[in-house]
Formats: sequence, structure tokens, C-alpha cells
Amino acid sequence: MFECRTLAPAADGAPAVVWVDLCQPTPDELAQASQQAGFRIPDRAGISEIEFSSRVRTEGAALVLNLPRFQYEAEHVVGPLGFVVAPNVLVVQREHAIDALDGLDHDLGRRPCSGPADLFLRIIERIVDRLADLLESLESTMSEFSRAAFNRRKGRRATRQLEQMLHEVGQMGRRIGALHNTLHGLLRMMNYLDEAAPEWFGADAPRRIKLVIKDLASLSEFEQQLGDRNEFLLDSVLGLINMDQNEVMKVMAVASVVGIPPTVLVGIWGMNFAAMPELHWHFGYAIALAVIGLSIVLPLLWFKRRGWL
Repeated sequence: MFECRTLAPAADGAPAVVWVDLCQPTPDELAQASQQAGFRIPDRAGISEIEFSSRVRTEGAALVLNLPRFQYEAEHVVGPLGFVVAPNVLVVQREHAIDALDGLDHDLGRRPCSGPADLFLRIIERIVDRLADLLESLESTMSEFSRAAFNRRKGRRATRQLEQMLHEVGQMGRRIGALHNTLHGLLRMMNYLDEAAPEWFGADAPRRIKLVIKDLASLSEFEQQLGDRNEFLLDSVLGLINMDQNEVMKVMAVASVVGIPPTVLVGIWGMNFAAMPELHWHFGYAIALAVIGLSIVLPLLWFKRRGWL
């Protein structure tokens, strides 16, 4: 998808301010966007490079700022996100929809941007706010999982709930890892801008950049705490599942030990006695089969009641 928006028309000989939005562009769309912007826009491979010199660099008057690992919340996937900020052009190259940009058009209608740098900083600020919301949501979910894990009743149903929780905690760990990459990528980007922002960014840009850096630093600390809690919760759930399994094995071991002496005695004597009234019962064989079946059903019912089946 290729979309080009004019944010401010040309005036007094100055070029128009343009916002180029690219979402999984084709080679033809990328070439068309580069022609519209007036400089070469990196392709997907270019914005996916992880070395620092490829993430942030200056090409002429334009700043190339890339996030190789960005968490796209709408698709629950990680992909590259690239920005090219020039005095009169802002290029946003993304893989999927960005929830943080919802409502940006309305905000621009109320407060028109002063230039590409202002629009870029607005996008970054909205992304940081959205990341904070995601971390708060993860923290709330993690607290609920922790409460459910340690305030539970024993039984097979509880064990199955723990097994389901194990998968969900693993998914939550994956999301925390993706947010870690996103936060640190943004932090490196903004630290670079704090040291090398050009003058055309505006007089208010250094203050806004420093505020974003402070927010990212606090979010990074919070994310690290969530990662530690997630690891603790993962170990705790595994331990609780092992405890339940050990309890079952202990009961099964006791039951098997109790059945050993009768089995040994029956094996020695063979029940070969001269006086066995059951041998003369008309329904003795049927009764014996019923007792054998009952000896199978009763333990199964008992295991079912204990929640082991």
C-alpha cells in the first residue's frame, strides 16, 4: 500500500510538506514513493538490518531511523518499522497496521503539525503511550495468573487449568520479549536524536526528545520487572504441575504396595482348597466375573472422584 498526504501546501517558494505512508510496498510502489519524496527510500531488507549504523544514519539532509524488531499489536507479529525524516518529507514504512496511529488524523485536524519532525515526534509519542498501555495490560494479566495459580483447589481439573496457564504464560513471555526489542530500539533511536538532531527539527524538539527518552527508560525498567515476574510465574506453574503429578504417583505407589501381599499369598496357595463352597454355586462363575469387573470399576470411580482421570 502506498499513500501520500500533503500536510501543508507549498508557500513562499518552500516545498510542500508531505507524509508518505508505506505498508508492505511493492517494488513499483517503493520506486514511486522515492520519486515523490525526492530521495531513495530503503526497502524491507534495508530497514531490517540490526547493526546500529544501519538503524540510524544520515543521508544528505534526511535522517534514516529504523526499528528492525517492532511489535505490531494488531497482528501479534514482530516486523521492521522504518522512518525517513527530511525537512519537507516524512516517510513511514511499516509491515502492518499500527494501533498507536488510530486517531492521528483527528489530532492533526485539531492541531496541524508544523513539519515532518513534529509529525514524527507525535507518532513516536503515541507509540510510547501505546507501549505503556500494553505493559500495564500485561502486568494486570500476570497478576491475575499469579492469583489463580496460588489460590487454587487440587484436582485433575486444576492441573488442566495449570497446563493451559503454562501455554498462556509462555505466550506472554514471547510478547514481553517483543516489547523488549521495541523499547530498546526506540531508546537507541531517541538517544541518537538527542545527540544529533538537526536544527530544522525545531527549538522544542530537544525537550520532547528528552521526555520520550525518560518515558522509554521507565518503561524499559518496568518491562524488565515483568520479565522477571514472568520467569518466576513460569517456574511456579511448572513446580505446581510437578507437585500434582508427584501426589498422584505417591498414591499409586501406595496402592500398588498394598496389593502386593495378597498377590503373593494367592500365588503361593493358589486357592486350591478342598472345601470351597463357591465351586458348587450355580451362579458362582457369573458372580466371580461380576466381582472381577467390580474390582476394575471401583478403583476407576475412586480415581475419577479424586480428579486423577
